[in-house]
This record gives sequence, structure tokens and C-alpha cells, in this order.
Amino acid sequence: MDIAQRYEAAMMPVQPMETELSISHGQGSYLYTVDGRRYLDLATGIAVNAVGYGHPKVIQAIEDQARRHLHLYSGTGYQDALIDYAEAILAEIGSGYKIFFGNSGTEAVEAAIKLARFVTGRPGVIAFRGGFHGRSLGALSLTDSAARYRSPYEPLLPSVYHVPYPAPTRLSMQPAEALRFVQLQLESLLETDIAPDRVALIVLEPIQGEGGYVIPPDGFLPWLQELANAHGILLAVDEVQSGMGRTGRMFAYQHTAISPDIVIMGKALGGGMPLSAIAARAALANQWAPGSHGTTFGGNPVSCAAGLATLQVIKDENLMAQSDRLGALALERLAPLRRLEAVRDVRGRGLMVAVEFAGEAGGALAQRVMEDMLAEGVILHMAGLRHEVIRLMPPLNIDKERFAQALDLLVRTVMAATAAQPAG
Repeated sequence: MDIAQRYEAAMMPVQPMETELSISHGQGSYLYTVDGRRYLDLATGIAVNAVGYGHPKVIQAIEDQARRHLHLYSGTGYQDALIDYAEAILAEIGSGYKIFFGNSGTEAVEAAIKLARFVTGRPGVIAFRGGFHGRSLGALSLTDSAARYRSPYEPLLPSVYHVPYPAPTRLSMQPAEALRFVQLQLESLLETDIAPDRVALIVLEPIQGEGGYVIPPDGFLPWLQELANAHGILLAVDEVQSGMGRTGRMFAYQHTAISPDIVIMGKALGGGMPLSAIAARAALANQWAPGSHGTTFGGNPVSCAAGLATLQVIKDENLMAQSDRLGALALERLAPLRRLEAVRDVRGRGLMVAVEFAGEAGGALAQRVMEDMLAEGVILHMAGLRHEVIRLMPPLNIDKERFAQALDLLVRTVMAATAAQPAG
């Protein structure tokens, strides 16, 4: 049997396979197949491999820790691998927070919900339509980007409420209109659906990921924090996809002046290894009684070592500034697509870059573009509520010239695909 047949025989079909590639290994910004073909990876495991594949400092950190020990339950005793990384993360977030490590972004969302309910004594959680926060039942109750994620698993967590996200193209509004619309929706929710003093937590992505790399209008996050503070509601930012330097700041919320109560982290946090975390204000974290939450593998020392090495590479190689520069390059090179009727928007912040296609055919067009780019040796990933968005999330240290070539190829590919579309 070939590898596809072996996969089908051994693996559950619930995880969809997006390509037919048989991966051999990765190096730098490239993935290689068993037959020797090379693919530029602009998806990076859905924004996990922030410094690409095989960075020597990350590999060395993994090897060094593996020789010490692979795993200890974090309650066994004090481990410098965990503390070193926790201190490094807190240095990026600021003073007055404490860390809890988990294994995945989903687990970090679960931890945020549990902490908020524990310390406030309130049941309610507010999230936003188009958001993706994970697939376990608690996190899934917040996720609202596709009915197929939610419907087969109902009933979900009670006392979870959703309001629209201020997504201008999704709402067919200008940014200021979208902002005011969402403000009114949230204010109405607190008047008619749940009293503010029953809400423990508001959770949002500073930039929606699965929802289509949606950047909210200026002023949204500060207004949301002001609203939350006025009612004693905790505010959590889900930085699972947007964190670790991807937007030109270590965390996307840092493009604003807000100070969230909880920061949810995952994906690139582990440098390619499974790891997540929440950072919560110390005044909240200190109320979480020992034994009220826990984990077996969370804070695995090898994952922490890989994550710390990745964080150090991001800082030492000035990759946040590089993300800013390459993001600006992407918007410049992709600008010709704005003239196409089939393209609704080109947007991005740092190396979260999106091309959104318009109309009912948008999803099919995005799929064709992704397939055509794969045939040319470039791996992309789709997003959006109807999969009408192509998202680019390359390694932060991708070579500028190779990235520019891939952007130009994307422009040509989109233009060819739209030209081939049937009229009407």
C-alpha cells in the first residue's frame, strides 16, 4: 500500500487532508516530499513554525533538554525550563501577570473560561461571530466560524453569548459603521439577554484567524476594555494565531494601549512543539486555589525549551520588525488584485496577510487558487466563513526575495483564475 492507503486504513477520516503531498522533511521555509519536490510553505502548520523548519538554535535547545529529561509532571518539582520560559513571556507582556502552561490553544481557552468563572462567580461568557477558539466542548462553545464545528456536538456550554465581530467586509459596512453596529449589538445583549453582573468573561481574537484574518476598526479593543472594566467583566485576548511576533508586535493586542486581564497563547508558542499558556493578572491568578485546575503534560520541558529558543530567535534576529517590513511588501505586491471584481479585499497586519474573494463563487475561487499555487510549489491555506479567503502566514524569517516571488506568482495565479471564471 502507498502512504495514502495506509493513512486511510489506520487513521480516522475526521481530520481532513488538504493536499496529497507525502512529506519527507522541512528545512528553512521549505517542505520536501519523499520524491524530492520542494514547496515553499506559506502556511507553517497554521502559523506554528514561526522561524521555519530546523532552525539550529531551536533544534539545539530541544536536544539539550531531551538529554536532561523528556517530561516531568509540572507538579513533581521545580524545573528551570518552565520558569525560564514563563519569565521570558512575562517580560513581553509586562509586570503583574502569572503564567499557566497547557498543551494546546484549546486547552488555554478552557483554562481562561475556568479561571474567569472561578474568580468572578459569574456564569456568562461573551464571544464573537466568526471567531475560532478551539474544538473541545468549552472552547467550541465560543467558536462561531462554522456550523459544522458546533451542530453535531450540541448541547454546548450554557451561558455563552455571541455578537457580531466588527468585520467591515462581512457586514458590508465601512469600518466606522461596523464598529458602531457591534457596539450597539453588545450593549443590547447586556440589556436584553444577560445582565452585566452575570458576565464573567469577554473573549476575542485581536485579529480573527479562521474568520479570515479580519482586522477590527481602530478603537474597538479600547472600547471593549472600557466596557468590560465598567461592569467588572474580565477581558481575554486569544493570541493563539496572532502571537509570537506575527503581526509586528509580540502579541497583536499590543498594537493598542489595552491591558487585557487574560492573554491566551498557543501555536507558535512552543516553537513547533505542543504548548500553550494563559497569562492572567496576578490578582486573579492568586485566587485560583491549588488543585482547582491542572495538567499532566502542560509545560512539557522540551516544549518550553523549544519555545524559549524560538522567542530568543525572534528577538535576536529582529523578526518583529521583519514581519512589519514583509507585511508591507505583501500589501504592496498584492495591491493589483484590488482592481479585480472578484477580489473583495486585500488586507494584513505584519505576516497575517489575506486575499478575500467576493460573492458566492468566492470559496470555489479560493480553492482553485490554492490548488494552482500548490502545483507551482507554494503551500497556502484558506480561511473565512465560506472559505473565501486565502491567508498567508509564512515563517517570520522567510527570505525577502523568495517571498516577493511567491507574492508575484499569487497575483498572476489569481488573475489567471479570475479570467477563466465563467461570465455571470
